[in-house]
Amino acid sequence: MVTKRLRFVLVLAVLLGLIAACGKAKGPAEIVQPELMRVWITWGDDPAQIQELFNRYGEANNIKVEINSPVEDDKVIAALSGSEPPDVLVLGGPDSVSTWVNEGLVAPLDDLIAEQGIDLNDIYPAMLAQGKYQGKLYALPWGSDTYGLFWNKDLFEEAGLDPEQPPQTMEELVEYADKLTKTDANGNITQLGFVPDFSWSHLDQYLALFGSYWFDKDGTKVQLDTPEMIAALKWEQQFYTKYGIDQVLRFVSSTGDYSSPEHGFMSGKIAMMVDGEWMTGDNFIEGLKPDLWYGVAPIPYPAGEPGNKDTNVVGGTVALIPSGVEHKDAAAKLLAWMMSSEIVADEMIANFNLPSSKEAAKDTRFHENEKFAVFMDLANSSNATFHVFTSISSDLLTELELIEEQVLHTGADPGPLLREAQEKLQPMLDKALGQ
Repeated sequence: MVTKRLRFVLVLAVLLGLIAACGKAKGPAEIVQPELMRVWITWGDDPAQIQELFNRYGEANNIKVEINSPVEDDKVIAALSGSEPPDVLVLGGPDSVSTWVNEGLVAPLDDLIAEQGIDLNDIYPAMLAQGKYQGKLYALPWGSDTYGLFWNKDLFEEAGLDPEQPPQTMEELVEYADKLTKTDANGNITQLGFVPDFSWSHLDQYLALFGSYWFDKDGTKVQLDTPEMIAALKWEQQFYTKYGIDQVLRFVSSTGDYSSPEHGFMSGKIAMMVDGEWMTGDNFIEGLKPDLWYGVAPIPYPAGEPGNKDTNVVGGTVALIPSGVEHKDAAAKLLAWMMSSEIVADEMIANFNLPSSKEAAKDTRFHENEKFAVFMDLANSSNATFHVFTSISSDLLTELELIEEQVLHTGADPGPLLREAQEKLQPMLDKALGQ
């Protein structure tokens, strides 16, 4: 007969065994590490450099990390919807993330970040914010970008302007552009002072400088039909209507490719432009036009809004884990390695992009190029802001692209176009939010 004491000892032994088994099951040593991990990147001027970087992780963890770069958007969407998505996906920007979240294609990162000990306090707030959607993190900034004003000092000097003094306000920029624009005897443009949407739209930057954005901070209201948006578009429009829309378009189309010495700014055909930090690097001005005498400064602010000085919208490379990944813990471990200050520093220096890690930003290599350092200061400014993304972000950006094109390239009045777009988009957002 089993005594009460013996039964108690047996039950206690079983309970202790169960507790030990449970503890073992939850330990970090139980992460299943696959033999092969795949990282897809939608950008990459030098895929071999990126592969070499990830080989360091593979060698340290006795696995193979396979890099696919650059990957076209249609292949990314197909992979996210399929049964074998990449373990980590790196995007040039977070524009599509909110849409993919609603479609169940992206894994939330909050718990995985906590398990891997990723220090969110080390990430610049404006950069971190771009990966948040409805209160959760779905993407982490691996690096980032922002924009500044480039000016050709030789052309300033020729126009009688101080080559060391760029325009401080948007109104001054208009005045400088007039002095820097040239035409021949037949009235044809031979040099332009400034083109607001060269080499692509910068409406987000201009709108931020006027003190607004096209969504509110909560992402619940569309803000298109506003005085700030109208002011930003009309400010842009004058650079076309003043010199003749067709003439400006014809002149800009005659400039060279973005990554060539014949690029409009590098060739001296356009005296000022808005562009990103990478333009200062080896793949662009430093390598293609090393003798170009130029400067970089914050984009000018409206004279009536001095508090908006140094305002800039930060956004760029983000990394996420697709929801269909089999070994999410292993993917999170790889993501944590990517987010370490050493790796962020090495990768962003190699690509002339801004580091998302405050610790990485201390690396002296980021400050060797004084022009690149201007962008470092902007990203760390108290006026650095970020994109707000919603489930209708793609729809809104499509509408804005059409509106900006009509306003700048046809001379259309922005007011009616913005009102029509807002009336169309707000109900779509309300529906997506369940309102």
